[in-house]
Amino acid sequence: MVNIIMKETVPKQLQIQFFTKEQAKAKNYGKFFEGDYLQTCIIPAVGGNFCLMVGVGDGVADWMEVKNVYAKAVNASKAYTDTLTIPLLTSDQVAEELAGKERELIGAAFEGLLLACYEPAKYKSNPDTSGTMREIVLCGVMSDAENARILNEKKAFAEGIYFARDAVNSPSNLLRPMEYARRVKELFKELPAQVEIYDRAALVELGMEALLTVGKGSSYEPCLTVIRYLPQKDGVITALVGKGVTVDTGGYCVKASGSMEGIKGDMAGSAAVIAAMYTLAKAGGTKNTVAVIPMCENRISSDAMLPGDVISSYSGKTIEILNTDAEGRLILADAVAFAVRHEQAQRVLDIATLTGAAGTTFGKQMAPMLADGEEFYEEFVRAQHISGEHYVRLPFYKAHERMIESKWADVKNTGGDTCGTITAGLFIRVFAEGRQWIHLDIAGTAESYDSENSPAFYAYGGTGAGASTMYALCC
Repeated sequence: MVNIIMKETVPKQLQIQFFTKEQAKAKNYGKFFEGDYLQTCIIPAVGGNFCLMVGVGDGVADWMEVKNVYAKAVNASKAYTDTLTIPLLTSDQVAEELAGKERELIGAAFEGLLLACYEPAKYKSNPDTSGTMREIVLCGVMSDAENARILNEKKAFAEGIYFARDAVNSPSNLLRPMEYARRVKELFKELPAQVEIYDRAALVELGMEALLTVGKGSSYEPCLTVIRYLPQKDGVITALVGKGVTVDTGGYCVKASGSMEGIKGDMAGSAAVIAAMYTLAKAGGTKNTVAVIPMCENRISSDAMLPGDVISSYSGKTIEILNTDAEGRLILADAVAFAVRHEQAQRVLDIATLTGAAGTTFGKQMAPMLADGEEFYEEFVRAQHISGEHYVRLPFYKAHERMIESKWADVKNTGGDTCGTITAGLFIRVFAEGRQWIHLDIAGTAESYDSENSPAFYAYGGTGAGASTMYALCC
């Protein structure tokens, strides 16, 4: 991981300089640099040195934009240097609502720098190691105890995100469900959290028929991974439930050829949960949090589930399967019910790459959510403000609940051709059994292959979306 150094003074010669539009105009740079948000301009200097100008528009408006401008600076500099000096944004370069919040500003800057320095694992015989940032000096920042604590927290978070991104990017033949669980156990071995893995035999004993049904189409057995971080003897338990389908062919409702490239990343929700839990355990979060992660493959075989099948579940509720590519909600049904009944969670948040409609509608900068429980939702809104991630709450009504009623079972796993993101979430809500509940659909934000329309601190491939807000919610 890149070494970040804090330096109280700001040298006259900086490799990175930030400019608002007004500041750029005052410098009279002309049309080649006007200070627009995330606009960059490289100025070569004597001896192979350079200065990179980065625009902040009228002033960055939230913490996501702060992370963006720092990540943009790193991304635009990688080809020129492996060391960087960069200033802290000044009060006239941030919006009024961010002014005076120096610690938060420093934290967002650290996060943007660290996430931009992620280097994905590659499987080439001669990997290219150029473009790796080794040291960044953040100027205008005192090296005091509180800033050191913030940096250590952000490093822990970055380590979690790096793991999540590596997992999402892993080819499915190198990340079978039990191998995924083993990696998680290894990640937490030195931390104050308990990791328990329920193999196929344990799932049969528990009666997790929904998870087993999805997993039985593959010769690689499913499992359930539970991470318990319980710093308080008593107190509310929040469950984070993440979809961990390590490869999703769609089953007999096979995916279109254009969707096949992304089938290895259908466990991004679980990866984000793992990143959040890792940060909680390493940075010393104070709230009781349990992660419940169902892991499996969704493949086609003579034993795979079929449209029209009716199955049971851990909760005892029966499910009519109408679409085998709506498998994520099936395994989440068992995992959410397990979180409520076995782990005694009073609040449940599930996160998944669940519906294509979510990505089509909301793109790469935001994701839809559903919520049932205003107190929990208000806490989530505060966490979202801290993280800078953007979520849009979708409404739902009785009419939507009726869309997943089945004539043959207690509930069916699709609601028809409309309102797919809403009905997918409401299916999972059935198994939350009245607990305060939040559902995040990160189908659009979990992976990024378009740098122009994605946040600058995302990497090519897996992003770790959702982890920052979940950590802020549970820390």
